[in-house]
Parts: sequence; C-alpha cells; structure tokens
Amino acid sequence: MSTIPHRLSFSPSLRLSFSPSLSLSFFPPFSPTFFLTLLALAAAPCVHAYVPFRSTWPSGDIPLRLQLDATAATRIFPLIDGAMSWNVVAQAALEDWNLHLGRCRFTSTISTTTFSARQEFDGLNQVSFSTNTYGLAFSPFELAATLLDNSDGLGDTVRSREADVIVNKSVVWNSFRGPARRPATEPISTDLRRVLLHEFGHVLGLTHPDLATPRQNVASALNSFITDIETLQPDDIAGITYLYTTPIVPPVLTTQPSPQTASIGSTAQLTIAVNNQDPPVPDDFHSYHWYFKAAGATTFEALFTLIKPGSLTFGSVQLEDAGSYYFQAITPDHTLTSPTVTLTTTPATLAPATQLANLSTRGIGGSGPRSMIVGFVVTGTRPKTVLLRAAGPTLATFGVTGTLADPQLILKNSVGTTVATSTALWDQSPNAPDIRTATSRVGAFTLPAGSRDAVIFTTLAPGNYTATTTSPSNATGIILIEVYDADATRDSASRITNLSTRGYVSTGSDTLIAGFVVSGPGPRTYLVRIAGDTLRSLGVTATLDDPFLKLFTGSTLIREKDDWDSPVSFQPALRAAFTSVGAFVFSDRQEPAMLVTLRPGSYTAQATGLTNDGSTNPTGNALIEIYEVP
Repeated sequence: MSTIPHRLSFSPSLRLSFSPSLSLSFFPPFSPTFFLTLLALAAAPCVHAYVPFRSTWPSGDIPLRLQLDATAATRIFPLIDGAMSWNVVAQAALEDWNLHLGRCRFTSTISTTTFSARQEFDGLNQVSFSTNTYGLAFSPFELAATLLDNSDGLGDTVRSREADVIVNKSVVWNSFRGPARRPATEPISTDLRRVLLHEFGHVLGLTHPDLATPRQNVASALNSFITDIETLQPDDIAGITYLYTTPIVPPVLTTQPSPQTASIGSTAQLTIAVNNQDPPVPDDFHSYHWYFKAAGATTFEALFTLIKPGSLTFGSVQLEDAGSYYFQAITPDHTLTSPTVTLTTTPATLAPATQLANLSTRGIGGSGPRSMIVGFVVTGTRPKTVLLRAAGPTLATFGVTGTLADPQLILKNSVGTTVATSTALWDQSPNAPDIRTATSRVGAFTLPAGSRDAVIFTTLAPGNYTATTTSPSNATGIILIEVYDADATRDSASRITNLSTRGYVSTGSDTLIAGFVVSGPGPRTYLVRIAGDTLRSLGVTATLDDPFLKLFTGSTLIREKDDWDSPVSFQPALRAAFTSVGAFVFSDRQEPAMLVTLRPGSYTAQATGLTNDGSTNPTGNALIEIYEVP
C-alpha cells in the first residue's frame, strides 16, 4: 500500500513566538507506511505552477465522512463566521471545490462515530480531528495532514482509492473570513475553513507548489504554509480543471502478447501495444505495469522496478524469467488487462571448466575516497600469474578526455601486506620484457614506452587480493584498471573465481563500467551485483543511493536490474547464491543483483545511479561484483 501524506504548517508570519529551527516540520519520518511526496514533484509541468500528484479519483461521487463534530474538543458555537458546527465549515469548503469539478463531485455524510487515528485505510474517506495520524503525533506547528491511498504500491498509479483528512486537535480553531490571525490578534485562533480548503485540494490530487522542484512561486491555497489566502486561486482552479475535465482516453490493447519458448541465453520478447503505442507513455491519467508469476508460484506480483512500460524484451533469457505474465493499463476510470501468457525456458548444459579470464573497469580514479579498488580471488592449489594495469595517460590516445595523468597501483593480500607496487614508468620495471610478452599474450592494448600508466606483473599464491589505484599528485581522472589471467597455459588447478571493483559513480561518461571475459568450452552461471548503501557498514562513505545495473555484450543490452528484491519469487535463489560465493548480505533492497548464465565471450556491467524515480543522490561510491557460482 502506498500513501502520500501532505502536512500543512503555520506560515512564517504566524510563528513569531516559535523557534525557527522547529518551524518547518512537514513530513513524518520515513516508514513502510508513508511515501515522501517530494519524490514525485520533480516531474511538475513547467507551463503552470499547480503540481498534480498523478493520482485522481474515478468519475462520479467522492464521498467524505465528516466526523469533525464527533471528534472535536469542546467548543461554544456559533463560530466567528456564524457556523454552528465544524462539519458545516467542511461542507462549505467542499462546495468551493465542487464549483470547479467536472467528472467528479464531493459528497458528504455526517458521522457521529469517534474516529480512531490508528484505523489506517479502512475503506472510508474520513475527515476528523485527532492529535496524531495513525499513531504519528503532530508537531506543535502542523495544522493538518491528508493521507491519500493508491494502495497497489507501484508508485505511479493514477487512481485514488481512499483519503483521510486529519486535523490537529491541539490547535485553537475557529472559522472566519479575512486575513489570517496573528499572535497580536485576540483571540489567537486558526481558520479551519481555509485549512480544509487546502487539504481537500490534496484529496483531489494536487500538492504544494512552493515545495516543488524547482520551487513554484504562485498565489495558491495549496502552498504548504497557511497565509492570508482564504479562497481558491486561479492556479488552483486551473489545476483541478486539468485533473477533472481533461478527457481520459480509454486504453485499448492493439497488440497482444503471445506465449514464448526460449533457451537460456537466447532472446525473447513479450510484445504489447496500447492504442498503437509501444511503449505507451504514462501520464497523469494513464499508468502501465507488467505482472509476473514464477513457474510453480501461486500469486502474481508487479514488476515494479521496470523502467519502460512497453514490450518485455529479454536480451538473454534466464531461468528466473520462466513463468506467466500479463500487462495492465489503468486510468481513473478504466482497467485493461491483457491475456496471461507463458514464457517457457529450456535449461543450458553448464561447463564447469569455463572461468573468468580478466576484468577491466573504467571509472574515476584518484586518491583517498576517489581511489578505485579492484578485488579478486585466486583459488586452487597452484600459483596464478596475473597482469594488473591502471591505464590513464594512454587512454587519451583513444579519445578519452580528463584522464588521470599519474596512476599508481598497490597490490595487497588478504591481511593487508603489500605484495607489489607499480613503478613510476612501467617500462623501467625490471620485468618490462615479461610485461610486453604478457600484454601481447592476453590481447591487451600496447602501452607506449615511457608512459606513466601503472603496471604490476607478478605470480600470486591462492588467496584474496586487492589492487588500489592512487595518484602521487592527489589528482583525479578517468582510468581503466585491468586484471588479466596471464598464465602462459590455462591451468584448471588455479583460477580467478570472482572479481570486484569499487569506484566512484558519477553521471554521463563518468559511470562505473566493469568489463569481464568468460573463457571456456561452454556457458557458466555468475552472480553479478552492485553494492551501494550497504558499503556504509563496511566503512565506505558517500555511497551510491539506488544503483542500477545494466549488463551488455558488445553494445547490446542483455539484462538490467534495479532492486534485487524484485521479483520476490527469485529472492531465495539470490540469497542462496550470496551464501555459496561468500558475498556479504545486502542491507538495502534497492541494490541490484542478478544470477545470469553466460556463454563464453566479453561482457560489461555498468553501474549508474537511478534518477528517474526522484533519487536525490545519483552519484557516489559503489562496488561492482562478478562471482563464479559453484
């Protein structure tokens, strides 16, 4: 269930006796019950100031159950404006909105039932006084809250299902016309009518213009602080006219999905089109979702982390994809559901001799928190010859700008002992001839003589190793760090079983990209994942929030993943894989992980920060990991 709280606070002009540091309380602390509405505001249209939440009511009546009199503190009537009850004040505010509604209309009934502020979403639209919202206490500076439910938890559903308006019972209330009353005015009271006018705007699907990104400076009854505005403003009316008079186009499935059978690693597509659009474009009145039921499961689940709502393309079919699918289009007035189709997968015969041959990662390198760190594990009973390189200056010959001029490599074992350090000029190393031979043997590009690219060529006993890049001059820039299995003859008794890279993820060309080679006679299964906020528990700061993983072969996208917990049905297999390879457990559900069976070839895993969901931190430190699954 997703809920959207909107809280109204006192205007700064009404807070003369209050501590400024306490005056801006607006949202409750995050909990599974609450969505932070600010995440939805970045997409506010620029041609007007009103901000729709992208959730409106089905055409027809919007019934509200008025319980204000039943839940109010003792009050002597009439109020300043002559009203004889709190519910009458609410009805007057509802009628102000009704004057501008098209396909919907507020209706109200009076209830003498005492409202329980802990009855979260019971199927009734309630308007009540309380000292808390479902157990969360109002601050002294909050006047009211509206909690709007679109209940399927998918984030962009356009149909409102229930709303509760809860008014802070601890405030001294009245109802009057004219300017808002200041502390110098007697009696000191707050106008319930203008507050309810504001809250009923939230019920209808509008939110705060003055808290939009960017901030909207406009006269509005929907701004987050109470002011002298006591009537609906032109922008408020324009917003509600847009939401409730815009024609809603009924969705029609013009292309239907068909059942598919595919082998592991092959491509498949479940094709759909809505009103001849693929992908259909979501807006304030249309949302689209795929639903999935894994083979052997009993219930469908929403694939809520999909970025595009159109045809489902599987660039490399995996076992987790097997199951049943259907597509749904929703408007406030319509629900369109496609036929359910099945994707059947045929398993691949795995080749245990296939192994990881090398890793190459491009990203931002430097010193301190911007150091790029590569980890790898040598398993087996025999030593392994490895070639490590941190190319910076030479990347400029390939057209890369902003490269790190002086990378240095430091290789350490599992107890932190330095095993090897690169020289300032790689070709002045005592084993420079061996480096040239190994470079040719593994197929790496040639480094010019005298370049300041960093190179380590050494033989390592089985164990865990980390190679850290630094900059003697404390500079930062783009580098390519590489780990090659450099044995002259591939030895099955000694192999690199997993590879990882920790680096700083930025935007544009500064994403973190890890390339790796699968070498051998046939396909093998790997765990590929990105750790972001979980790294905090390991002492890493400035971590990447909500990382997104894309897996490519060449320029072809074959898999992508947002949150590791979707689909839910595949969590047990991922948890088992984490355990079998010795990977730490993710503490954040927004970190991606996938089990993928790959044929021999070259692949790249790309880490970015997800920004289209309103993430406020699309940059930060992340760890890309590729594990060989036993």
